[in-house]
Amino acid sequence: MKLAVSVPPHIKLDDTIASINWTKIAVLIPVCMVSIYVFGIDVLSILLISVFSALITEAAIQKLQNQELTIKDGDAVLIGLILGLLLPPTVPLWIPVMGAFFAVALVKHAFGGLGSTLFNPAIAGLVFLNMSWTVLMGVDSVPHLGQYSDIMLELGAGRLIEVSPFALIGGLYLIHKKYIEWRIPLTYLLTTIVLAVLIGEDLSYVFTGMLMLGVFILAADPATSPITKNGRIIYGIFCGILTVLYGYFSYNYGLAVIFTIFFANAVSPFIEKNTYPKPVDEVMA
Repeated sequence: MKLAVSVPPHIKLDDTIASINWTKIAVLIPVCMVSIYVFGIDVLSILLISVFSALITEAAIQKLQNQELTIKDGDAVLIGLILGLLLPPTVPLWIPVMGAFFAVALVKHAFGGLGSTLFNPAIAGLVFLNMSWTVLMGVDSVPHLGQYSDIMLELGAGRLIEVSPFALIGGLYLIHKKYIEWRIPLTYLLTTIVLAVLIGEDLSYVFTGMLMLGVFILAADPATSPITKNGRIIYGIFCGILTVLYGYFSYNYGLAVIFTIFFANAVSPFIEKNTYPKPVDEVMA
């Protein structure tokens, strides 16, 4: 019998970085379509410019460094699309250009590229835009699920991503395909809901499209979250607690999700380091 010898890992899957990223993009397409319906065709320009800016920035950086172009893996498209969805519909079109450039050039590639970032690039890009042009980044309204139909279509959304929590139900498919690990989404969502109920917060302001994006896409990003099982549970609980506390005192659960995950990204290495399983010899000692 002949044995095939190869370097580890020996488990081979059909899934690739590209297939995972493009699946995430597909999950976001429904909420993009709903945002165009709610805010008008003009917001398509925000989304497209954000995506193209991310693509051009990535291609230019890799070209200047004589690296292989990787724009086909969908990572730059995903960064640009998420950033565009995080924006209000009233921003001037140079805003997504600046945000996408910052996200790809100074957050992704400056830290080593795909898989090496400390912060989620799209979140860091939004934080940069909020700190630099606060007035332009302001929203006209805060989403409020006053009736069940608002779960499907939230006409009071202030940002593109907030138009429909239900439109992000495709995040469950990401868990099914194991493109994201279930521990972070589950603990994040449960902690947020339970804590909000305990402090008497109105869940109609908590359960938004932004929260669903945070649960399924942003917090569960494998590059910026812990790799240990216990670490992921702690991370999800930590995100839920911070989201409710920030949202309760700021009266803005949309930004609460963004700044929560931004801060959680910063402490993720600490959580991961302190939740590594102990070696067998230490356990038996």
